Parts: sequence; structure tokens; C-alpha cells
Amino acid sequence: MAAEPQALSEGELELAVERKLEGEKLGELDEEAAQYIDEIYDIVDAVVSRTDDPTLPALTIRVWLLGTFFGFMLALVNTLFTFRTNSLTVNPFIAVLLAYPLGIGMATFLPKISIFGVSLNPGKFNFKEHALIYVFASTCTVPAYALDNIIGQRYILYQEDLTVAACVFFGIVTQCFGYGLAGLCRRYLVRPAAMLWPSNLSTIAMLNSLHQADVDPALPLSRFNFFWIVTGVVFLWQWIPGLIAPIFATISILCYVAPKTGDRGQMMRLMGSAYNGMGLLSFSFDWSLMSYLAPITTPLWALVNQVLGLWVFLWVLTPILWVNNTFGIDFKLGSAPQDTANGSGRFPLGQALNTPSLFTKEGVRIAAPAFVVQSDLSLDVDVYNANAPIYITTYFALLYTSSFIVFASCLVHVGLWYGKDIWHRFRTAMRDLDTADVHAKMMDVYPEVPDLWYIGLLVTNLITAIAVCQWGGFQLPWWGVILGFLLALVSMIPIGTIQAISGQQIGLNVMSEFLIGLILPGRIAAVMAFKTFSYMAMSQGLLLVSDLKLGHYIKIPPRSMFIVQLFSTIMAVIVNIFTSFFIYEHFGKVDVPIDDADPQGPTKSVWALQAPEPPVGWNANGYTVFLNAGAIWGAIGPARFFGPGSPYVNTLYGFLIGAVLPVFPWIMHRFFPNGYWHLVNIPVIMTVPLDPGSTLSILITPLLLGFIVNYVIKKYHHAWWKKYAYVMSAAFDCGTAIALTIIFFIFVFGDNAPHMPRYALNRYDPELCVPDFYQTCNERAEDPNYSAATDPDCMYFGLAA
Repeated sequence: MAAEPQALSEGELELAVERKLEGEKLGELDEEAAQYIDEIYDIVDAVVSRTDDPTLPALTIRVWLLGTFFGFMLALVNTLFTFRTNSLTVNPFIAVLLAYPLGIGMATFLPKISIFGVSLNPGKFNFKEHALIYVFASTCTVPAYALDNIIGQRYILYQEDLTVAACVFFGIVTQCFGYGLAGLCRRYLVRPAAMLWPSNLSTIAMLNSLHQADVDPALPLSRFNFFWIVTGVVFLWQWIPGLIAPIFATISILCYVAPKTGDRGQMMRLMGSAYNGMGLLSFSFDWSLMSYLAPITTPLWALVNQVLGLWVFLWVLTPILWVNNTFGIDFKLGSAPQDTANGSGRFPLGQALNTPSLFTKEGVRIAAPAFVVQSDLSLDVDVYNANAPIYITTYFALLYTSSFIVFASCLVHVGLWYGKDIWHRFRTAMRDLDTADVHAKMMDVYPEVPDLWYIGLLVTNLITAIAVCQWGGFQLPWWGVILGFLLALVSMIPIGTIQAISGQQIGLNVMSEFLIGLILPGRIAAVMAFKTFSYMAMSQGLLLVSDLKLGHYIKIPPRSMFIVQLFSTIMAVIVNIFTSFFIYEHFGKVDVPIDDADPQGPTKSVWALQAPEPPVGWNANGYTVFLNAGAIWGAIGPARFFGPGSPYVNTLYGFLIGAVLPVFPWIMHRFFPNGYWHLVNIPVIMTVPLDPGSTLSILITPLLLGFIVNYVIKKYHHAWWKKYAYVMSAAFDCGTAIALTIIFFIFVFGDNAPHMPRYALNRYDPELCVPDFYQTCNERAEDPNYSAATDPDCMYFGLAA
């Protein structure tokens, strides 16, 4: 006897009717395209509601107050952390967690009155408000890319006529440049159901977890209380590796067991040092370093891919290429007496490997400004020819090879694994832009942002950009701004489609440098400005598109989303720029020898963060890397640096390698579909996110932590993992950020800052890799009453020579 059909609930019946109507509409398409759309609905329905209440307030006074506060704080703190040797980014999830009880408190205690027609308390704190606060925070989280450009010109190249106003306008237009493009592309990248934007689904799931009932007898501790407990514990712990016992930040095993003398000991220390070498077997208990790989929030398969790739690049390929002097004088770099332990100490291990520095044909370090004409920031051909070819370390060269591999492999990987999906979904989107998608229908209730708004924003930014670059000191001609705009325009929809479907974005930064470096060789400022414009026009544009899709799923009025995005972006840029200026200038200037080979000779004044010995852990490494890259692609130019006859011409084979490598796991998956080949992601494996000069002690502990959290706990204690894992990661960020901020302003910032006494766990070089005399003499020199000239152990050390 056949079972009787079960009655459908009202919600299930409504869902069935909607699916029936959508199915009829999709029937007009081919069967395969309709199948793809149906798969999209299955994914989205897991986290996104098919209902909406258009009467819910969205852009309320609570959003303005909480969003502005958290956005301001994130912009300020994360700008501060860009000056760290390894930058730290505080996650916007912290703002989401803290805004929830504050929003509820404001709904409870604020009077229900209106001021100038705006209600102070429009009722219950709701999901849409919370999502807009997240948009505020996430927009302000990553400091403006233009900061690298501005700091490089104003402080490292000493372009003192670069005005504050020009810097602010440059930052604003580069961050907002892509917003006009995003608005014009939203019909293709937001409305179609085929444009999934998978990263938004985890954000919605996170917001759902806070607004749904948090009652579980087995796990009675609320997420909010758990967050503050973990934050407190991590705050206390961070004082140990951050100040009291820095040895726990970098435990370099090879340096502990290396012989004190001889070539073998020298090699072990160079390979094992996390500061000066490759960090082989070095590990860390400092979350400010470990968080760089986001071991808790990154899926385990992606973390394994990335760490294995880094092991291969840092611990296998780099040592092999270095030992074999692959690029000509790899051994010689950093061995000049003025740079070693007996000189400035820039390379205390006697050779250079983990540094963004540039070197002459003799292997002597040369600063990028040395071959740049100060008056117009062009290449000083005479100085360049006298020192050419310019060399970089083996590690730095491999980073460029990696970027070439990643660019080509991303195109091939996405084409092989997602090409069919992208084609069908893009074709479906183009043919049926106004399909009866339930989310699109619900969004039609809200007034759309007029195209004129986006066109006006685009034209305003374009005109301002031309003016700022032509007359503001950034030296990019008007046609260069238009070329950057066109490069972003033609790449917006294809790259946006790839990101919407696969979650992977193909960056334009390397290709933009390559293009403009060929067109404008010898123009460092113009190349850096073009890179910033073209890359950020697309990147920021797609960020806005992603947020527009988030609003599409959550049913946030488009005009509210537009206002929040634009306001928070401009606010963040202003905070970024003034914070970075304050930090840089407050450290002040110091006098250093004009010629490193003559330490007792004439001196020059340089910014403290550019001195041979900047504050430990705060050497602004990211800005130096950006400027040296600008010198390579801009001042020298790709034709000279990577062209025929260059030591680095073979790095261009990275494009060919990147085009071939992704084919192998794809073919293996075709033959063995039940294996793990689908988890082998060549673009992720080949990505090396650690700039030269970074602390390389983060390749063991993060993997162990990720395995414990995202495999052991997820598998055997899934309920705990689901409730607390992401909250724990945010608490780690928060506790670490608070501790480091306090440590910075008390123990680092300022001329009279107190110093932690030296003892076994707080040596001058906490990883214990440098020579003993270098360690001892530097510690003695910290005593203001000490005279190296009368110390027989140190009288020939460094500047006392």
C-alpha cells in the first residue's frame, strides 16, 4: 500500500510554488543552464531566507553610530599594524560580535523620539542593521592600497612637496574609482541568480548564528561570553611573546644546534633564521605572526595547499637555487663588510637571503632612492649604469616567479575546473537577466540606485584622478589614468564573473606593473600610481559588487548600501593617511653615515623607520617592499630587469609553468574522480604571501592549529566547532590587537619609552641566530653610559670601528 503524501507546511508550500514558477521561467532556457540555476538555489537556500520584511529599518542612527565607531577604530588600528615587520589585520568579525549587544542595548535604553525626523530608536535591533554595520567594518578593515604609494614617495623617496591634500585626494579617488564601474556592472554581476558570490554565504551564516536562538544545554556558554573570556586570556598571553619573552615569537631550532663557527654553522643559521633566513623548522607561539595565514577561518584543504607550497618555495627551492648561485652572485649578496655584523648589522649573518633590499653588481646593498633623481623621481641613468645589473635575493626573485606562475595558473585552473560552469552561468545571466528569481523580485520593492549616481561618481573620480596625478606630484600623465581606467573596465565583468562563480580573483597588480613599466620606463612614481589606479579600480569595484550581492541576499535597500559603502570608504582613507603620517613622523629622524663604508664620515638625516636599526618588529617592511618593487618595475623597468641578458630573465618561465601545472591534477581527477586531486589547487599552492623581510616562523604552528580546530574538533566535537571556532579566531585577533597597541604606545613609541630588561628570554636577537659578539655588543650599547671605544670586546664593532 502506497504511503500517503505528507502535508506541506505553509512555508514549504510557498517555496514549492516559487520553485514551480521559477522552473517554468527556466524552462525557456536550455536544460543544462536550468540545472545550473537550480544548483545555485540549493546552495543559497541553505543560508539565505526567501522572505523579507520591507518595513524593517536599515540605515538607522544605530548603524551610523556603531558603524562609524567600529570602522574608525579598525581603520586606525590596522593602519598602525601596517608598520609591523609582519602586518596584522584585525578581523571585522570583532565589530559584528561587539555591535550585537550594543545594538540590543541601544534598542532597549534609547528614548523613542525623533530628531530632525530621524528616530533615535526605531525598534528592535534587526538583521539588516547588523549587516550594514558589518559592511561599515569590512570596508574599513584593509588600509587603502594608496598608502604604499604615498608613504613610498613622501617618506622613503623624501618627496617633501607631496602635499597632504594631494595624498588625501589620491587615496580617495583610488579607493572610489571602481565604485562607478561596479554600479554599471551590477546588472550583470549582482541581479542574476547565476552570480553566486560564495564568500557572502559565510558572512550571512555568521550573522544568522547571532540572531538565531543561542540555546544549547550541552554548550551553555554564549558566543559573546566565550569571546570575552578568550580575548582576556590571549591579551595576557600576548605580553609574553610581544614584550616579556620574545623568544616565544620565533623559536629557531637550527640556530640552537648550529656549530658556532665554520661554513656548516653559517649555513644552518641562515636557513634556520626566521628574521634573516628561510625559517627552516622555525615556529612561533605569537598569534600576531600566526594570524597571517588565518589558520582557523581558512578551510583546512586551502591551508594545507598554501603551507605545502610555502614549504616547497622556502625550504626546498630557495636553498637549492641559492646554493647553486642560480642568479649569478646569490652568495655574494649581503657579504660586504659595511653590511655584516661588524658594520651596520643590516645582514648580521654575513649573507642576505630574506630581505627586500636591492644590490649592486658587486653585491653591495643600494637603496632605491640612490638611483632615482630626487627632482623628478626618474631613473638616474649614470648611477644605474655604474651599478648595473641590480640584483635581488634568491627569495625575492622566487616571489616574482611565483606571481607569474599564479597569474597564468589561475586562468588555466579556473578555466579547467569552472570553465563550463562560468560559461553556462554567464550565458544564462546574459540571456535572462530579469529572471523570476525570488531574491531579485523581492529587491524590486526597493528604489534602485540610479545609473546617474554611478556615472557621476565615475566621471568625478576620473577628472579628480587626472588632476591629482598630473599636478599633485604622482606624475602619471592624463592618458595613463585613462589607460588604467580602461584596463579595469575591460577586466571587470570577466574577472568579476570568475570571482562570483569560483570565489577566486585574478589580480591585475603584476600585469599592470608590467604594462606601464614597458610604456614608461624610468618613471617610478608614474608606475606606482598606475598600478594603484588600475588594480584598485577593479579590486575595490568587485568589493562593492560583492557587498551589493550581500545586500541582495539580505534585502538591504540598494541606496542604503551605496551610502554606507561610499561614506565608510572615504572615512577610512582619511583615517589611514593621517594615522600613517602621525606614526611615521612621531618616530622622527636620526643621523646615519652617508657612506656605510665610512661610518665616521659625514652624516645625513633619515626617517627612523628607514634607519639601519629601526624599532624591533616595527620596520615598515611592507612599504619598503612596495617601493623596491616600484624601483624594479618603474625606475629600472621590466625590459632592463627581466629582459634578455638580465640575471632574472628566466623568471619569466613562470608564465609557462603556471599554464602547464594546473593541467596535471585536472587530468588525474578525470582518471581518479574519487581521489583527492580536486583539492590540489595550484594557484593557492604557488601563492607566496610573505614579503621578503617578513618573519618566517609561521609555517608549522598555524598548520597544527588549523588541523586541530578544523579537523579534530570539527570531526569529533562538531557542535563546539560550529558555535565557537570563528568566535575564537576573532577573540585571538582582538586580544592580540589590544595588547600590541598598548605595548606599542608604551614601550616602542616615543624617545623616552621604557625598555624591557635583557635576560635569557629577551636577548637582542631573541631567536639566537646572530654571532655571540654581535649579540653581546648590541646589548651593552643599550646602556646610555656605555662606551664601546673602551670595551676590548666591542671596540672594533659597528660604528665604533
